[in-house]
Amino acid sequence: MGNKVLILGGGFAGVEAIICLRKEKLEVTRISNRDYLYVYPASIWIPVKKIEFKDVCVSMSVLEKTHGFT
Repeated sequence: MGNKVLILGGGFAGVEAIICLRKEKLEVTRISNRDYLYVYPASIWIPVKKIEFKDVCVSMSVLEKTHGFT
């Protein structure tokens, strides 16, 4: 098994895979068309104006720094 992994996508599954692979000390690169993780479960509150779109997004740069991927 190599020590480099490429993850396509930045949703829950992609980010969870990244976190698990980084725990195994693998070098992980993510490719996605978004620079944020969209937290779908909380998005139910957007239509009723309890929260805004920005409130259900987590910056991917924060996750990159926290978990050590690019």
